[in-house]
Amino acid sequence: MATVPTQSLQPAAQPSHPAPAKRRHHVWRWVAGVLVVLLALFGGLSWYVSGRIGSGALASNPATYQPVYDDVQITAVTPTTVTLAKGPDVADNFEAPAIYGLAWAGGNGHIGLPTVNADGTVTRPLAIESGTAPTAGAMAAVDRAYWFGIPSTWAADATSPTVRTAYGVVISGNPAWFFASPTGDNSTVAIVVHGRNGTRLDGLRFVDVARRAGVASLVISYRNDTGSPADPSGRLQYGQTEWRDLDAAVTWAKDNGATRVVLVGQSMGGAIVAAFLENSSQKQDVKGVVLDAPMLSLDDVVTYGSRAALPGGIAVPMPALKAAEQIATWRYGIDWAATDYLDDTSWVRVPTLVLQGAKDPTVPLSVATDLKSAQPDLVTLQVFPTAMHVESWNADRETYTQVVRGFLEGVRSS
Repeated sequence: MATVPTQSLQPAAQPSHPAPAKRRHHVWRWVAGVLVVLLALFGGLSWYVSGRIGSGALASNPATYQPVYDDVQITAVTPTTVTLAKGPDVADNFEAPAIYGLAWAGGNGHIGLPTVNADGTVTRPLAIESGTAPTAGAMAAVDRAYWFGIPSTWAADATSPTVRTAYGVVISGNPAWFFASPTGDNSTVAIVVHGRNGTRLDGLRFVDVARRAGVASLVISYRNDTGSPADPSGRLQYGQTEWRDLDAAVTWAKDNGATRVVLVGQSMGGAIVAAFLENSSQKQDVKGVVLDAPMLSLDDVVTYGSRAALPGGIAVPMPALKAAEQIATWRYGIDWAATDYLDDTSWVRVPTLVLQGAKDPTVPLSVATDLKSAQPDLVTLQVFPTAMHVESWNADRETYTQVVRGFLEGVRSS
């Protein structure tokens, strides 16, 4: 009987690629979805941060000369001390080892170095300057400007000149205070430019020292200030337009007998001074410069402030920050290169004194050290180890007075 050869049955060959290909397809769809979400989050974060730049660094919110009593609450008062608790608008300097002005409904005075109490309050020495004594429970304002008006002992030296500006007005268009030298020699005039959204009151601490040095002072306002015309942009320009108001003030000083001008820039006022020295035809009349916590690089200031700019004190990732700056350029017209006065420091042509607090939460110390490194022969840097933003005078009035007075006396005798 014939036998039929048997064939060994092999399992059907399985396809080697289709299933993995299907799995890879799902993986790539998942990756693409994640990327879309991440890009959306990145774009949303960058847009949000650009808005924070617009509402913060670029926003014109001019301060007023009337104190707002919401910084602290007075919890106890003795004839020589006051105990303070944090209020709704308390500043970073609540516990700072520095002296400040304190104002309450019915009076104002000066407070000294703090004792920090276990319950979170601070007790500071109190000297009443005017009005009635404060009472426990009252709300109060704390101000680094120290004085809430021109000290009565200076009043005889203070006048309000009219400075003609590019707007065609004024000083009651751009109000200014002129303090004649107590010596009667007004040939050297220090022109004081306050910082971002500040007031002329901020300049009085410098005037206190200038008077001791026999130097006259012109404390100016500029566009966007309370009582001054607004900048056409409606925003702060970090010197790009404000320098013209300083230019008008220099003209006024020269027309009224000044032969030597010292420019004094506090915070954003430092950027205004730098822009003047870059652009003005009167730069040769400047014989000295004093910069106090100067904002000489808007990018550096924004980067420094981004360390804890997100809710919960979270830092802004650097790629998102740089994207936000580009968006801010489109949204607000800011020219980041033009507001960087450290990339080209050729505007530094005369002796320049830089005062900088090491505890400054607004302007990094690197701004001052970079300027010193760029112009070592012209820049003198004085660092105040415990000082916060534009508070070197408050943190160490004696050293500030000694250093600034010596600088001014050197310019006056030159």
